[in-house]
Amino acid sequence: MADNPSANFEMPVPFGVDADTGKFLDGVTPEAIEWLASSTAVEAKSPDSTKSVLESRADPSALAFAVSGDYDANDLSQVGWGIIFPANAQPGVKEALKPLLDLRQKQVTTGGTAPFKIYEGAEGYQPGMTARQWLAARGVSLNIVDPALGVPFFLLLVGTPDEIPFEFQYQLDIFWAVGRLQLAAPEDYAQYAKSIVAYETAAAVPNLRQLAVFAPEHEFDKATQMFNSMVAKPLVDGIPPWGKIGQRQKFGIVSYLADDAKKGALADILRGKAGGGPPALLLSGSHGMSFRADDARQPGMQGALVCSDWEGSGPINEKHWFAAQDVPADAKVQGLIHFFFACFGAGCPQFDNFNRMAAAPKQIAPKTMLARLPQALLAHKNGGALATLAHVDRAWAYSFVSDRGGAQLQGFRDVIGRLLRGDRVGQATDQFNVRWAALSTELSDSLQDKQLGKQVADAELASRWVARDDARNYIIFGDPAVRLRVEDMPELK
Repeated sequence: MADNPSANFEMPVPFGVDADTGKFLDGVTPEAIEWLASSTAVEAKSPDSTKSVLESRADPSALAFAVSGDYDANDLSQVGWGIIFPANAQPGVKEALKPLLDLRQKQVTTGGTAPFKIYEGAEGYQPGMTARQWLAARGVSLNIVDPALGVPFFLLLVGTPDEIPFEFQYQLDIFWAVGRLQLAAPEDYAQYAKSIVAYETAAAVPNLRQLAVFAPEHEFDKATQMFNSMVAKPLVDGIPPWGKIGQRQKFGIVSYLADDAKKGALADILRGKAGGGPPALLLSGSHGMSFRADDARQPGMQGALVCSDWEGSGPINEKHWFAAQDVPADAKVQGLIHFFFACFGAGCPQFDNFNRMAAAPKQIAPKTMLARLPQALLAHKNGGALATLAHVDRAWAYSFVSDRGGAQLQGFRDVIGRLLRGDRVGQATDQFNVRWAALSTELSDSLQDKQLGKQVADAELASRWVARDDARNYIIFGDPAVRLRVEDMPELK
């Protein structure tokens, strides 16, 4: 084993804290790795898998286009926009979203021929349907998107994960620009729609040309120390040859790192009291809270952000984390995109995605759910945020570190840079889909090598598997067609 290069792979590090014990969440269990090593036929050869699709998406010769190259993916009049409701859509939601639907229809159809679609009833999502089946029913394959075939490039799913499963979203998002919206009541949908329309049509934008970075760091905590040293500080301070993040787009930076990343500081960022006004983009990197499936706090606080108020070990409580209920009533988040990096930041599956392989998969929630903090930001009474980007289930260091432990910042810089130059969020975040495709192909190759009798270390299988699903589990919470009005933001003095 000592001569086997794959033995150099480091075991993955998750970003979460157990609410009961105050301890960091465990990584991949030995049982999970053993299961993975014995399931090559399922992972590599299942006819229902998207293996071949992911391989085509990862093919460098195709330049990893998601939408056909003769379209401008950021121009709605060229690529279109659609919304997908579940068959049992909540009454009143479509009417509540009407201002947004009217705006998108106008943007798509004015001066263009791209499709604008409302998929509902028999045309909407039907229980048990895969993305491939839904597309096939419209005469389209899971492939590079050509809007002329009838399905728009930007697609907004509306409903809970019970109504439209995460798996449908993951698969559709391989090529399409997909977002999801689930809010508590029709009036919250109405507030979100009103906020987006107001932001996109107002004479001026409410945000500064500024990026805020919030990243706690705890003693004896490898995860947050890695995030600060490999992501937050290099972005804020600048490292050759790139320099500070946002420098090319003429964005300023306000940062709260390590001990400065207190709960009160995050509230100040959302109030617009940090750096002279509300930022356009907020990047937070922290642990996310994890509650037992039978804990009454789980629905409201799963994925709450752990701040530096917590010392990094021992009892943890509401004074140490930032949850939906902590979003200030006077927050100024209209026009904000929040990029979360934390376990359960976007949502929580019913069964653990990363230790799912036992005969009886580990149940971690009564049902699959979306996180409340993003919902509180999107439906804020003073004007909702544009969108959030966050993880379902646990978040892992593989988003910014290679499988052999080295820093790998390019993916973060790519996504943030595209957002800061004004790309629509569904297009700007496509790097995660390309990464998922590439990592899926690498995992398949490792599994096949093991099946052929080659020496493949358990750590290699674990690292490739977690890295793949880590990239897959990023989702957009909100309309994937929103974008920062960078051209209308005055440069900071």
